Amino acid sequence: MKNYKELSKNEFNKEAKKFDHAKSTDIYKMCQESYGSLLEETNKECFHSLLDVGCGTGNSIEKLYSENSERSYTGIDLSENMIKIARNKELKGVNFLVGDAENLAFEENKFDVIICKESFHHYPNVNNFFESAYRVLKPGGRMIILDMTIPLLGRWIDNHIILKLINTGDVHIYGLKEVEELYKNVGFKIERLEKIGKMRFISTGRKK
Repeated sequence: MKNYKELSKNEFNKEAKKFDHAKSTDIYKMCQESYGSLLEETNKECFHSLLDVGCGTGNSIEKLYSENSERSYTGIDLSENMIKIARNKELKGVNFLVGDAENLAFEENKFDVIICKESFHHYPNVNNFFESAYRVLKPGGRMIILDMTIPLLGRWIDNHIILKLINTGDVHIYGLKEVEELYKNVGFKIERLEKIGKMRFISTGRKK
């Protein structure tokens, strides 16, 4: 059986240096094009503390920080090289940590918002991520996920053939119904779940 976490870590350690400078032909360029939708959803409500799970080189936090540097920001990622680049951005007061999304090492009820951009399809035990996120969110807090999705036939081919052949740490491409069940299974109230174009969806779940 594949060690998906090790594969993901190796892949993103290798790609970290070029992530912020992706060319138009690179898959990471598409990842950068969806920041606007995530940040717009994040800023719909006032918040003080935010956790970015799978933060990569810290781009989402960097953009939010440029708008309001008084908030408390924390980013975690499995890739040491991604975190090194994020820390080199020297965002005062921001904590970038090497960490596991499926075992968030924070106290209960700590964050107002959790964001997870194009990362959770790498998590082999994705229910653990949702449970851990629910635990560290404050009551009434939100988790916002933006990730890839494709039509049913393409997902079947990817999930049953393509992802089994490649070794980049990708585990599963989710449909909206699957995402809905993941939120509901741990008690989130879903407030938004929709496709937004360019093979992406956005979702918001609130801790009751």
